[in-house]
Amino acid sequence: MAFTEKRLAGPTVPASTTETTIYTCNTSVQTTTLIKQIMACYTGAGNTALSISIVPHGNTAGSNNRIFSNTVISANETILLDVSQVLTSGDFISVLSNTGNTTITISGIENQGGMVLAGLADSAVTTTKIADRNVTSAKLGQNAFLSNDSTGAIFIMETI
Repeated sequence: MAFTEKRLAGPTVPASTTETTIYTCNTSVQTTTLIKQIMACYTGAGNTALSISIVPHGNTAGSNNRIFSNTVISANETILLDVSQVLTSGDFISVLSNTGNTTITISGIENQGGMVLAGLADSAVTTTKIADRNVTSAKLGQNAFLSNDSTGAIFIMETI
């Protein structure tokens, strides 16, 4: 496992009025990405509206997967969107601006290989993430652990 804090995308200026993919989570090796911050700088006149989608692998960007929809940015304004969203291999981020002149930069952490998690909220570990081997083990409580093996079998273990 290698956790790499990095700029994931940008600075880039997507085409106006076109849904544009600006980051795709690595598919050549099992990868999990944590999006930390999205920065958008609008250098045009008047206002622009910016929409951002996190799109699961195999899906299409659009209103059904927006995390921000028609967020208004004034002329010569920069906004910082602090987020905590997880992408897995093949998931991607898409942006849509109703005008050009919007520079997008995304920062976060990439992890190549499965994640070992401890002390997370119950909702943070899903069976899909375990089955896809994006989570290889998780501590569920003081004496309970969840794990999967190389065949994808899921085990719940309790120590006494």
